[in-house]
Amino acid sequence: MVHVFGIRHHGPGSTKSLQAALEALSPDCLLIEGPPDANDAIDYVVHPDLVPPVALLVYNTSDLKQASYYPFAHFSPEWQALKYGLEKDIPTEFMDLPRSYSFSLDKSAIAQPNLTEELQLEVEEGIIYKDPFSEIAKLAGYEDSERWWEVMFESADNATDIFTSILELMTELRAAAKPASYRELQREAYMRTVIRAAVKKGYQKIAVVCGAWHAPVLEKWQHYKATHDKQFLKGIKKSKTKATWVPWTYKRLSRQSGYGAGVISPAWYSLLYDKPEEVVIQWMSKVAQLLRREDLTASSAHVIEAVRLAETLAALRSLQVPGINELSEAAISIICEGQKSPLELIEKKLIVGEQIGEVPDSIPVVPLQQDLNKCIKTARLTKEQQSLETVEKTLDLRKPSNLAASHLLHRLNILEIPWGQQLEGSKHSLGSFKEIWALDWEPDFAIRIIEAGMWGNTVYEAASNYILSAKDKQPHLAQVTQLVTQALNADLKEVIDELVQLVSDLSALTTDIFNLMDALPSLVNIVRYGSARSFNIQAIQTVIKNIVPRICIGLSSSCINLDEEASQEAFQKIIAINRALHTLNESKYIQAWYLSLAQIMNHTKGGILSGLSTRILLDKKNILPNIAATKMSLALSKANAPLDSARWIEGFLNGSGLLLIYNEELWTIIDEWVDRLKEERFMEILPVLRRTFSNFSSPERQKMLDLVKQKRKGKGRKKSRKTTFNQERANQVIPIVEKILGL
Repeated sequence: MVHVFGIRHHGPGSTKSLQAALEALSPDCLLIEGPPDANDAIDYVVHPDLVPPVALLVYNTSDLKQASYYPFAHFSPEWQALKYGLEKDIPTEFMDLPRSYSFSLDKSAIAQPNLTEELQLEVEEGIIYKDPFSEIAKLAGYEDSERWWEVMFESADNATDIFTSILELMTELRAAAKPASYRELQREAYMRTVIRAAVKKGYQKIAVVCGAWHAPVLEKWQHYKATHDKQFLKGIKKSKTKATWVPWTYKRLSRQSGYGAGVISPAWYSLLYDKPEEVVIQWMSKVAQLLRREDLTASSAHVIEAVRLAETLAALRSLQVPGINELSEAAISIICEGQKSPLELIEKKLIVGEQIGEVPDSIPVVPLQQDLNKCIKTARLTKEQQSLETVEKTLDLRKPSNLAASHLLHRLNILEIPWGQQLEGSKHSLGSFKEIWALDWEPDFAIRIIEAGMWGNTVYEAASNYILSAKDKQPHLAQVTQLVTQALNADLKEVIDELVQLVSDLSALTTDIFNLMDALPSLVNIVRYGSARSFNIQAIQTVIKNIVPRICIGLSSSCINLDEEASQEAFQKIIAINRALHTLNESKYIQAWYLSLAQIMNHTKGGILSGLSTRILLDKKNILPNIAATKMSLALSKANAPLDSARWIEGFLNGSGLLLIYNEELWTIIDEWVDRLKEERFMEILPVLRRTFSNFSSPERQKMLDLVKQKRKGKGRKKSRKTTFNQERANQVIPIVEKILGL
């Protein structure tokens, strides 16, 4: 009456045997291990546009963080069983513990009721194995239980009576192994409950498709009383759940992805299921085609010899069919000529595979998903950009479709659905109308889209509400200005004015100069390049007008007595502000900025900030080279600690070493300073000097080395410092010296 078929999830051999067994049995009811919450989604299995690999997504409508995926490939036994039931028009349903139960159990962590005496006895007498299948695999001479199962049940052409053998094997293993977890016992109790309900309905040939491990306790369902099973399910509350289909990938189906029921080689299993008679030749041919596309040599003779070697290895190892190990070894030895470097490419393409599934638009989805699909079409971002490979796409913002694509990608990033990552190169291409994106769609985005649905039914509405909620959690001015930038890039017109007003209010209340400095670069970028997106920048200009003078007035005092870590932070902020103000190119701001830097240069005792300020003023021709040389001489004098002098050099040489190479006076000053250092002092400052000079290009460092070598050989450049006597200046000093000496 009840026929239990124990299968390996995603096993092609199990699928072939199961299909033959179902044809022979002709069941009138089909029960399959899976979430009953998704029973309404079963009918879509035969939809022509539902192309595996796909996954059932079951989620808690009250807590979207609770979600589970149930993947299927076309070679999965459960998938073919579902198709069989629908095509034969027989009642077909899932029978595992509903996720509505599991989600509640996960949330409330219900204490386990006392085990029955029978189960307690199993706990006391059971032998504890971490992996019971590994024990039987070792007995058969295999180190890997997955490999053993593949050889015995997936690669071999087994008859339908293989299920009897599997049942006997699992019965013995379960008798010797540690009892299942309590949740596992709850699952099996529920599955037996579903079987009893099917029997009670009067079905005569009930086919049960489940993981092989569960087969013994389901086949003996009559040995368990209904009251016994109800005890496991007592007191469980139900959560409200929904289910839908989402695209999946072979990569996600593989064990390497962390999927517990995954297989090592989905692409190989697919080929083994589709073309079992030609599987070796087909696989080797694909290897040759793959290598040829990479401009590597792979002839027909290579393929023939590799096939022969794989079959020979299989015969030596008593295998009916070469497995993926034999195929890989043969491909490396013959086609790759012993080189293992192409193995990564072969593994990615032909062992794991790059197949991605498709889901029809008619499948019910949340409103946000429907709007997203429309936005993707409007932006002309086709499903080719939803592939396994990262696709680089350049967007010209002057084209309406490209601008729509940019808005969509920025909005998705706001919603933490990072389909596209804007490349660093494009971020620094200031003033350009182009953006460069790396597009990489992940199946996990399906649940993120559902989570984002709580913010609105359209992508625009959801992103707007999300960013408005974020502003209340961002107390700092710089963080809010980043939100303004995000809203601008995403073209969220309704929220920009509110964010700008918040920026204005926070800027007026912010007293920390460094917080103002964090905010200014983003504001400048908005003003300078906002016109590309037709944004009204007047309000931002007002904020900048208020912020810049406050920074220039308060910066020098804020830079006094900073420790090394704080100085490094201020160093980066000064560089950013300098770049931002020169980007803005307002003379009144730049002159005020130079005055602030001059104060840091003159009044900050040594250190990296003084050196940086001197360098900026010299580069912008705000001070003469001889002034810079004097500042360097003072910074490197014996009155200063060597470490302070080294940090001054680090600030001064920021950006380029060409200044030292082509300015003889500066080079001589620093060269003589190094000469004066004692060994212990030199070792103290060496890490700072290394950090400084490591930022220079290789040609710059080589040129400096050549200058040092020339000096050591006596061929260096003559010192440029003049020793001529200035009588007029001496006359001004002599009276003071006479007073000091008492003359």
